[in-house]
Amino acid sequence: MIDIDNKQERKALIESYLNADTTVAEERDLAEYFATHTADADEEAFARLILASNPALKCLSDSGEQEFDRLVEGRRHTIRFRTALKWVSGIAAAIALVAIIRASIVSYLDNQCDITPYEIAETLNTLMNLSADEIESMTATPCGKNVLITAKMKDNSSSTYILTREGDVLTTYYAWQNQ
Repeated sequence: MIDIDNKQERKALIESYLNADTTVAEERDLAEYFATHTADADEEAFARLILASNPALKCLSDSGEQEFDRLVEGRRHTIRFRTALKWVSGIAAAIALVAIIRASIVSYLDNQCDITPYEIAETLNTLMNLSADEIESMTATPCGKNVLITAKMKDNSSSTYILTREGDVLTTYYAWQNQ
């Protein structure tokens, strides 16, 4: 049995290979050696020859390992990029959602009636006292920043008033009457 790690014995085996005096097992040993070791400068041409004649072992060569590493690293880079892209997209979507919700809340609050229930009740009481014997019922409906007050009269007609705030002053306007 030959010690393939011994350069002198390996050189003798290479000579035998080139003279077609090697067994299949010896050729496989040479191919496996050069697939897993870096060839010396004087053995590089032979290493390429033996690896070319044994394609199954070619993938074990240094260049094959380097190509494999390059492909795997490229895949890792792609996976990292896609993961980062997903995170950035998710964050952007969350920011957009927060902006939309905030705009909706601000819009909702801007359209909120700034007249308190107590002020509405006081206005209803005042209107009832003005013509209590003619009014059957009253309703107050918030409408934007104002309140529409509808008084249903005993004769089945109705009167509508607009309660609004102008600065600090609460004002009631007579709007219309339905017969």
